[in-house]
Amino acid sequence: MKNLPFFRVPLVLFLLVLFSSLAYGQCTLKMVYKDGGKEPLITAKPKHDGVYYDLFSEAAKRTGCQLEVSRFPKKRLHEMLKEGKLDFYPGASFSKKRAKYLFYIPNGLDTGEYGVSNASMAELMSYEDLKKHNPIWLMEIGSSKQDKASNLGIKVQDRKFFDLQFVSKYIKRSPDNHYFYVADKELVEYFHSQSGMTISQAGLKVHKNCCGGNQPMFLGFSRHSPHVKEQPNPNYDASKKLSAFNYPTILDRGSIAYKLSQALAAMKSEGVTDTIYKRWFSVN
Repeated sequence: MKNLPFFRVPLVLFLLVLFSSLAYGQCTLKMVYKDGGKEPLITAKPKHDGVYYDLFSEAAKRTGCQLEVSRFPKKRLHEMLKEGKLDFYPGASFSKKRAKYLFYIPNGLDTGEYGVSNASMAELMSYEDLKKHNPIWLMEIGSSKQDKASNLGIKVQDRKFFDLQFVSKYIKRSPDNHYFYVADKELVEYFHSQSGMTISQAGLKVHKNCCGGNQPMFLGFSRHSPHVKEQPNPNYDASKKLSAFNYPTILDRGSIAYKLSQALAAMKSEGVTDTIYKRWFSVN
């Protein structure tokens, strides 16, 4: 800028700041979650506090983006993910149906799905065992478990929002019925802090071996998002079951979604993810 007229120097500096701000603003990662909370992962609308917000804010920053959070009913948000109007859902179970529009990426957290029932139900070792008890399966509208319940011939009772306290109320209100619910292990682990009751005091029983057990947690990234670019997966094996780790495509290294996946992997390796998780689980 040494040779520029003096009056042009502020203008050039202004334009540089403006263009850099615009470049940053163009990279916004749009995270979405349902209206209800799932503490301590995320609080109920309109707040977004919790593990997810801290985790993905840091990951977005490392990717050179900013995080934007939206809350919608589950059915609507999945329609928006299909259309690429939103970028990702922070914690998603893999399903063939949703894999048509979601790309599954490990988010660095560990999770698990446990069965929860009335205390009198015998130990469940698989979903198939449910047929012995003819329960009513409680689940949220739009749950990925709808097809599984249908295939097993299990009656479903759905509503906009369920949590363990709601399940407890259902069981205490109708003690002669068998109820079943699938809860992420985070909800089970946090239940006492949240409710002040133990699982047994709430009239519930946890079945840790029926429904998949512990596993990595994934985020579901919209395959129609402008931040996604895919390429053929050279390691895909069509003879094996379709899964998050065996899928026909992989993320292109130049895409924002790929960079986010690398940021999340680095945070897990560095212990940052575990620190965030423990901080929120020890709040109470």
